[in-house]
Amino acid sequence: MSIIAWKTINWTQVEFRVRRYQTRIYKASRDNNSPKVRCLQKRLLRSLDAKLMAVRRVTTLNKGKRTPGIDKKIFVTDNQKGKLVQKLKLDGKASPIKRVYIEKPGKKDKRPLGIPIIEDRAKQALCLLALEPEWEARFEPNSYGFRPGRSCHDAIESIFINLRNISGDKSFHKYILDVDISNCFDKIDHNYLMTKLETIPEIENQVKAWLKADIFEEIQASKMDYISKSIQGTPQGRIISPLLANIALHGMENHLKDWICTKPSFGKTNTYSKNAKRKSLAIIRYADDFVIIHKEKSIIQEAKEEIAKWLRNGPRLEISEAKTSIVDSNEGFDFLGFSIITITRGRPRVKIYPSRKSQATLLFKVRNIIQNNRSASTYNLILTLRPVIIGWANYFRFSECQKVFHKLTHLIHQKLRAWVFRRDTRNGRMKIKQRYFPSGKTYYYDGIRHQDNWTLTGKQLGKEGKMQEIWLPHMVWVKSKKWVKIKADKSPFDGDNVYWAKRTLNKGNWSIRQRKLIKRQNGYCTWCKTLFTEDSFVEVDHIIPRSLGGKDEYKNLQLLHKHCHIEKSRIDGSRGKKTNIQLGQEPDEVKVSRPDLSTGVKVTRPLV
Repeated sequence: MSIIAWKTINWTQVEFRVRRYQTRIYKASRDNNSPKVRCLQKRLLRSLDAKLMAVRRVTTLNKGKRTPGIDKKIFVTDNQKGKLVQKLKLDGKASPIKRVYIEKPGKKDKRPLGIPIIEDRAKQALCLLALEPEWEARFEPNSYGFRPGRSCHDAIESIFINLRNISGDKSFHKYILDVDISNCFDKIDHNYLMTKLETIPEIENQVKAWLKADIFEEIQASKMDYISKSIQGTPQGRIISPLLANIALHGMENHLKDWICTKPSFGKTNTYSKNAKRKSLAIIRYADDFVIIHKEKSIIQEAKEEIAKWLRNGPRLEISEAKTSIVDSNEGFDFLGFSIITITRGRPRVKIYPSRKSQATLLFKVRNIIQNNRSASTYNLILTLRPVIIGWANYFRFSECQKVFHKLTHLIHQKLRAWVFRRDTRNGRMKIKQRYFPSGKTYYYDGIRHQDNWTLTGKQLGKEGKMQEIWLPHMVWVKSKKWVKIKADKSPFDGDNVYWAKRTLNKGNWSIRQRKLIKRQNGYCTWCKTLFTEDSFVEVDHIIPRSLGGKDEYKNLQLLHKHCHIEKSRIDGSRGKKTNIQLGQEPDEVKVSRPDLSTGVKVTRPLV
């Protein structure tokens, strides 16, 4: 068998052919054409394109590409990746997994994490390419966790829509059942999951092998201790685990909707139709966290018993009584880091803002960073703090966050001010202030001009011998925005490129520079001339590399797919260095009406 020339692969064509298969699987599953789904899945699993994408994901794109499993092997060179592609096959075998423990945010206990070997990760990525489009066509509309094209903000917006007052009744409120499933990933019944999966033998045998794989725990730096065989659950850390968990919990929403139709009419009248009853009950799920909303408390109490019964008889899961509660929407509740409450004073409305727990977690993390960097330079402290503060603000900006951002800006500034005056006790306070917080300076953040006398600034001599200056933006400079919820029946596999191109341009997790560049490029990668998608791995590239005299300016930047960036860097001789534009004062926007598709070096790349 000839060796695959990894560097000559045309990834644009590979992705196009795989997505074409996935779209066909999605449409066949939506039409309940099971024979066609099975046929297409078999063809996709045997295709070289799917194997290439699976191997690229686990050896090039994923952050854990250099984290080995129990065999301590990683695949770094192009030759190793090519050989892995050639032997990749769903053979119904699985190697033992390595178990490690990671800390839960804000908790003392730790979460178990399973790390398979890279070969098994590639098999899981290959299996996911075939299974995901089939189940995306079947999943319920209000399931948002670990699904392509969906996010936490979609779940929060769905809660907002179900709680908001349309009738104008000042006494408006609803009851919420906030459910917590005890150890969901670790206790899912294997037999129930396999019965529900109902797929082709190749995938079924392979999934069984992964579920039953032995577990080893590291007891010393160089020794592994055998624990036992896995008899239940789908360990967190596997590529396919989120999909399997979603499959196990699928049907919960439809079951409750059917259940409420069997209840006698409620409310002031007896004219409730089945359709009205189904709409009166809302269930919004993000992975194993979900809430049930209804205006009658008695219905919510009965729904708790019904959902507990469904979980026991189906995936063999239990509700955590200590963490499950029934609350009035006027009292408020927390979900996915947000606090949600209905306010009836004046004009009835729904208010969503960052929860107190989320605020405390951020302040605790900022304090630890500052305390652990007492002797660090201001430049390095800003490098560490900026992604933490701005990343938190970008997540919560899709809410009524400005008052919270003002408060946190003040509290973080107090910590930074104490850090500054503690590290320099020889000079006067005004001199120290001017050194770290220069007065009369102008800063540009997200296209808005700010004048501020208390912005932490740091300087460092760069590799080119020039002084580099960076500053820490205030959280309050991040402006609140409205999130647009995904349409209930939309999926990245449905073939509607226009809808997903618009949604990709406006999705919430772009950084400032990425957002500017993708809009300047009208959503296209300037290297491969294809649209960015919701699940694209992207990087900012210097059109003229820094090593060849290129500057950190927006007119010299472009947004590329990660694999396109790697290819361009190999051709132009650069090492794919990342720019620090986002860390310093941002230049004025470069106004370009359409992407300059002539930039970069374009070469002819043979297909695999």
